[in-house]
Amino acid sequence: MWLLVGFQSYAQEPNFSQFISSPLTINPALTGTSDADWRISSVIRSQWIGNVSPYSTQTISVDGRVKNIDDQRYFGLGGMILSERAMDGLYKNNFINLNASYHQALDENGNGLSVSLGVVSNNARVDLGGLSFDQQLSNIGFDRALPTGENTIGRSSSYTSAVAGLLYTYDTENSFINAGISGYRFVSATRSVMNDPMQKISPRYTAHADFGTSFSDQLSVTGSVLYMRQNGIASTSFGTMLGYTLSQNDFAEDKFRMFNLGVFYRLNDAVSPYLGYTFNNLQVGISYDVNASTSKGAASTYKSVELTVLYKKYLPTYRKRIGRFHSPY
Repeated sequence: MWLLVGFQSYAQEPNFSQFISSPLTINPALTGTSDADWRISSVIRSQWIGNVSPYSTQTISVDGRVKNIDDQRYFGLGGMILSERAMDGLYKNNFINLNASYHQALDENGNGLSVSLGVVSNNARVDLGGLSFDQQLSNIGFDRALPTGENTIGRSSSYTSAVAGLLYTYDTENSFINAGISGYRFVSATRSVMNDPMQKISPRYTAHADFGTSFSDQLSVTGSVLYMRQNGIASTSFGTMLGYTLSQNDFAEDKFRMFNLGVFYRLNDAVSPYLGYTFNNLQVGISYDVNASTSKGAASTYKSVELTVLYKKYLPTYRKRIGRFHSPY
């Protein structure tokens, strides 16, 4: 019973090791700001792998530019589906997020501000038929035909709320900078399968920054930092990635090959080595969490693995900037 309450009250935020590969969970203002015209990204994370049922998270998002006002100003549109599963599928938590963004250039190179508003809808469901309660314990084990004694439990809970973000972008031929802030679910909503009106969804606030530069046509580096805060609890993550292109002076879509090596660190939690490979416009990456928590509990032996896939679509007339092209953004 307390496990159910824990899931309902403290269902985790998307906290990916490769957070740069899930831009719409960081800031809705990142919608449409990729160097590509369209971007599709997906993250598959399985955590707490060990002697218990793993907590799995899958997300897929699509975003791009839908209307160019001129060469420097544009509108973006994007959407994301995020699904979480735990307790062998007895607990399911699904999000649908839609964002619209606008980029306003502040100089002739297109550097400027992006603002975004969006809506998020959530449904959390617990399969009560697969749960057992103390009241169902008999001399032959748990008999689910017996009443549970938990009359106030519902099967699902839903809410709809809002998201917003602000982003500053700066690009040169070989380098880029992103810096932004965002708020998720800042419109108050109730969420509880216990039918408790006091169980409110707390807003999540995020700040992030990213930097990337190319030292040559073959070698580049990117660095990112992410800070999230909800209910007075903060989470900070850092990451850096080195990119090595296999051929010089050739950014054609059908000839581009690149290896990525990197590491991500979630403060007081985990270190995650990363390996990635880019084939034309398709980038894949895998990371493995190594426990870095000071806690010595049994949970520290559980494993977490994350797989990411990113695809970018460029229009034939688009001229790639080397620094931005090396970035997962």
